Amino acid sequence: MENPGMQQAETGGAEELPPDFASRIATKIVFTSERERDPEEALEKISSMLLRNLGKGGRTRQFIDVLEVLEDDPETLRFSGLALVSVVLDKQEDPPFEKFVDDFLETMVHDHQIEFKKPQELEYRRKNFSAYARILGESLIAMYDINNELYEVASHIFTLLIRKEMMKEIEAKERGSEPSRRISLGDAEERKTKVGKKLFDDLVDYIHSRGEQRSGTLQQQNPNEYISVLADRMRGTRRYVIQDILNTQAMERRKEAEKELGERLASAEELVMAKDAFRRGVSLYWTERQYNFKYMSVEKVRVTIQVLAMCLGVFHFLLGYLGAFGILWWEGMITTVALYFFARFFGSRQYFNKFFPDDVTKELEVVVGSFTPTLRKMSQEQLDAFLNRQVKDRENLKIVTILPEFIKYVFAVMPDRRNVVVQRDELGEIMQNVEMDIARIIRTAPPGSVIGI
Repeated sequence: MENPGMQQAETGGAEELPPDFASRIATKIVFTSERERDPEEALEKISSMLLRNLGKGGRTRQFIDVLEVLEDDPETLRFSGLALVSVVLDKQEDPPFEKFVDDFLETMVHDHQIEFKKPQELEYRRKNFSAYARILGESLIAMYDINNELYEVASHIFTLLIRKEMMKEIEAKERGSEPSRRISLGDAEERKTKVGKKLFDDLVDYIHSRGEQRSGTLQQQNPNEYISVLADRMRGTRRYVIQDILNTQAMERRKEAEKELGERLASAEELVMAKDAFRRGVSLYWTERQYNFKYMSVEKVRVTIQVLAMCLGVFHFLLGYLGAFGILWWEGMITTVALYFFARFFGSRQYFNKFFPDDVTKELEVVVGSFTPTLRKMSQEQLDAFLNRQVKDRENLKIVTILPEFIKYVFAVMPDRRNVVVQRDELGEIMQNVEMDIARIIRTAPPGSVIGI
């Protein structure tokens, strides 16, 4: 008859578990396996019993303890493999069993990192391994020893373990900090130092060490050769899974980058709206470049008028003072004063304001600022096509030679140039294409239709 305490644990579960609860579960696994003649029926009953007793919250460590109890005795070692097979084999599509295995591996990874159980030494290797690498490793070895076709189950468990640890590491890197340190003050084991080696690496090393020929034996053939084969197959699985995870992450990052770039790129409406503003900016930039030349030309005329008027006034004053050519002194004085006032008023800056060129600097800044946000979001293809249309625009034909200089000016005054989509080397290629297009237009344009810089 079954133990009453065992029955209560199976049905209730609300009370605190007895200290020997894991031993009772292990005993029932052995009893069920030996009692049932049909192996599949035995596995089904074991899996149901494990899920019923250990599938509740907070009992996944009990399953680890069950495996450890079975592995402590060489006579029951194989049943640890059967226990693990029972909750995985043909249960991949069963949500309760999937959650049970996921919680089991999550607990193993967590407890491995905080060293909930102390590392254990492999006596003939004198090397310490994680207690969880030993527990899971012995179960996988037992599973492989029962039937090497069960490697598919072992590979499935190992793959889930790798993905779980790798995803935790990737998430920690994405957060830019170490895993959360919000721990309970009353839970002493949570404050232990986290180990650096991953559980799946330690697991492969442990199985490899178990498969080596022990020193001091006279046997020529290694009895653990099948364990070495298991370790080699697990290494291949590890390489494949890690590469698959890295490739998936790279693809996701590429998709996110493309999506972000697509959101940043200028739309067709923005390109159309920027066309006229860019053309206006080119015209204003040309006017601004001509400002100093036109201003100096008018200023030369103004200064020349002032100097000539003053010189003529002085000359008439001297003629009147000397009485030459019949000019009286007071006539020379009146002419001198008249010429002085003429130079003072008609040669002044205020009078010549209507002749001076207009300063379009502020207007140019406003116009450039209206289309620079669109230029900042253009890709290389968009910017190349946009500038190519500007070069071929008939309204820009006369001043097409100013375009390269204007583009450099725009990118020089553009705020926050680090957020520009197009890269510097790509911009250099675009400028080369623009200059070649301009040279081609100049060669084919009628004489006098293009104004040189």
